[in-house]
Amino acid sequence: MDQNRYQVIYKGEILEGYDKQAVFHKVAQILSISAETAGKVLNGKRVVLRKGLDEATARSQCILLKKAGIRVALGVPQPQGPAGKPQGPSPATPAARTQAPRSADPSVRAEDHATAKLRPAVAGSPKPSTALATSKFAFEFHGNGSEYFRIWIVNILLTIVTLGIYSAWAKVRRKQYFYGNTRVNGAGFEYLANPVKILKGRLVVGGIAVIAAAVSHFFPLIQFLFIAAMGVLAPWLVTRSLMFNASNSAWRNIRFGFKAGYGQAAKAYVLWPLLTMLTLGILSPYVYFRQKKFLVENSSYGKTPFSFSASWRDYYRILMVASLLGILAVVILAGAAALFAPLAILALPIYLYVYAYFAVGTGNLLYNASRLGRHRLQSTMDVRSFMMLVLTNTLATALTLGFYHPWAKVRTMHYKAQHLTLIAAGDLNTFVAEKQREVGAIGDASSDFFDFDLGL
Repeated sequence: MDQNRYQVIYKGEILEGYDKQAVFHKVAQILSISAETAGKVLNGKRVVLRKGLDEATARSQCILLKKAGIRVALGVPQPQGPAGKPQGPSPATPAARTQAPRSADPSVRAEDHATAKLRPAVAGSPKPSTALATSKFAFEFHGNGSEYFRIWIVNILLTIVTLGIYSAWAKVRRKQYFYGNTRVNGAGFEYLANPVKILKGRLVVGGIAVIAAAVSHFFPLIQFLFIAAMGVLAPWLVTRSLMFNASNSAWRNIRFGFKAGYGQAAKAYVLWPLLTMLTLGILSPYVYFRQKKFLVENSSYGKTPFSFSASWRDYYRILMVASLLGILAVVILAGAAALFAPLAILALPIYLYVYAYFAVGTGNLLYNASRLGRHRLQSTMDVRSFMMLVLTNTLATALTLGFYHPWAKVRTMHYKAQHLTLIAAGDLNTFVAEKQREVGAIGDASSDFFDFDLGL
């Protein structure tokens, strides 16, 4: 039985009051085609835009396309027989023979409104399944090292010449380059932050830091008050930074979001790290788990929240293996110091493997355990290939006195995109944008100024 049997039908009409070119662009985004192709499709003739959809997906497509400015209808193809051919009509009763047919089209019966309730195409036919079809969309990264090198070197030179003022614009240019070149299902990501706001935030945070340093120089005891104040402010700065970056990130014209309370951030970034120190690091994997859970579960795409299914045990397994390998490297170093110093070089590949194992293990776990509604991510990074990537990038960067950095960054992005897939359960056009309130850049400036990483 064919479960995906619904069609989305264009009725050949652009709704009154809509600009034709704007309609072409909106429809192109919904159908993941070019605006030029959309213009050719919407040429005034009736055409099936989508077919083989489940009922929920087809209805949502109709609603989105109607909002975009075209008249559409929901259609049901004629049921298929066991051999894949249309079933013949049932013997008609005398009353049925005298009844006028509902539609002249033998293959489809379309309603005039996308939200109209469908009647069965054939009396007694089974109700269409509401199971969502699964599709895979691989992430792609289209940047290249030479192109990014030009952005990178200009950013550095202008930041130096302007005594750091241009750094806000440099950050926006860098993020816009990597966001725009990262694509999934034909659509690239967007970074929408205003560099002027970032600069203002940095000036405020930098000014406070300078004042604190000056006062502490003349009154040393005051610095303890500043440290205590930073401990109190840290959770607020964390949430503001995450809110700023999320609200200025978008995909397919829908922005991401982040909402979390002060108490949640205080537990993740102040309380649990303090307990880690008290337990001599034993709680480190649990703290790392709590921070990732905090980041994911308070994030959203439009009005759809993310969820996180990993457990603290998963992080303990990764950290335990990495710790054992690290201890092995320490033993080799100690043995080399006691017996033969050149043997210490044997510890380097172990340290490199430990780094790659931790990065790949936690990275795969983060993505594979994250869900967006019914959709999920799949990360398949491999420890050995990632280790070779890190090794070649490090050697090339060192041998070129840092000038290979842009190529190393681009190679890493290519690698991560090649191993990341979006597994969509149903339609990706059903997300609803949420109205975003304006978020200041002080939190974001704090994360840059104090150099702590808050990203996923």
